[in-house]
Amino acid sequence: IVKLSQDMCTIIAKALPEPKLKFNKSSLKSLVDDVFNQNASYAKAKKVKLYNKNAIELPEVKMDSEKIEEALDNLVNNAIKYAPPETIVEVRTYVKDLNKKTVVVEVKDNGVGLSEEDLKRSFQKGSVLSAKPTGLEQSSGLGLWIVKRIIEEHGGKVWVESKQGIGSTFAFE
Repeated sequence: IVKLSQDMCTIIAKALPEPKLKFNKSSLKSLVDDVFNQNASYAKAKKVKLYNKNAIELPEVKMDSEKIEEALDNLVNNAIKYAPPETIVEVRTYVKDLNKKTVVVEVKDNGVGLSEEDLKRSFQKGSVLSAKPTGLEQSSGLGLWIVKRIIEEHGGKVWVESKQGIGSTFAFE
């Protein structure tokens, strides 16, 4: 039943047109703190140490807060989902360019890392990577693709750095 439900959600998600973004100047700091708090109990249940390394001061940025929250929540949730117990997930923000108000958001883990092949396919639609969730959770192969779409619709960029056996950092600006 769960698999059927996930398949139906995937089909619906692929068929629906994406709603227009609603840009407002908003606090990225508050948004990051909220996403961190929303995922804290999940991390605790999986015995993953979740750290909030949000910058003390971040400029307000023009964004669709709901969409950026969705993207960040996806990255944090994925990091926890694939993290072995007793590993660390960090959410970090910093200002890259104050004049352009460019802010970087990183979700870093010290889990299993990605293979070279997975790195190439990580943001492709429907791409299920070789790493398996550590708590029998499901993966649709759409999460990272959705993150990429949201960030690119904001004029930003998204990337991943990873080494097998060391961990991964998913980031966007």
